[in-house]
Amino acid sequence: MTIKIGVIVRARDEEHRVAKFCAAYAGADKILLADGGSIDRTKEIARGFHNVEVRDYLGRTILLNGHWRNNDSNHVNFLIAWAKEYDFDWILWDDCDCVPNYLAKQDYRKILEDTDSDFLTIRRLYLWGLDMHFPKMAEPGASIWGWRSTQDFWTINVPPAYDFRVGTTKVTDLAKQFNVLELEYPYCLLHYSWDDAEAVKEKVRVYRESGLIPGQLHPLEFAGRLESLPEFAHE
Repeated sequence: MTIKIGVIVRARDEEHRVAKFCAAYAGADKILLADGGSIDRTKEIARGFHNVEVRDYLGRTILLNGHWRNNDSNHVNFLIAWAKEYDFDWILWDDCDCVPNYLAKQDYRKILEDTDSDFLTIRRLYLWGLDMHFPKMAEPGASIWGWRSTQDFWTINVPPAYDFRVGTTKVTDLAKQFNVLELEYPYCLLHYSWDDAEAVKEKVRVYRESGLIPGQLHPLEFAGRLESLPEFAHE
């Protein structure tokens, strides 16, 4: 059975990451990238991939001290609504600083073709640098990777993040409420959000200064112990 897979992703000033992301999903039928106001080459780079389409997302939330941010929930819902314009069977959703490991990348199409589930979850490894991660953060079933397009799946705006709903039902425990395929190791996503120590300090500063998360801690203060990446955790 051949299925159509769409990938949705938010981006803003991601020229250093977007090529890796698009290459990771080269096997998808379409990648929909909603750009939140990049002033770098993010859109230009993304459009260089044959299966990528780009639209501008113009929504902004004004924060303290001159900072602004794309509202996370509204940005995601913009993408979900856009994906509904296509005849995808499955929608995969990821962040621009995150890619599937080599096994997930290799097998996701067959996994989706073979499953009778409606949602797909996977473990997300939060990396520190390029060879360490925080095991505490990689909870099973915590990261929603995709869903059938027939599911009326949306986010609920709960600043600074979001919750989820399916139709009018709020998601409190996805695995108990719906038919979910929970992918386990050796499948995983590799999240490079903390690969640069100076960039992490800057992110913490902006969260605090902007008032988005006034009490934002450094990941070394809340994410648990560090361990070397397992052997399967590579691209």
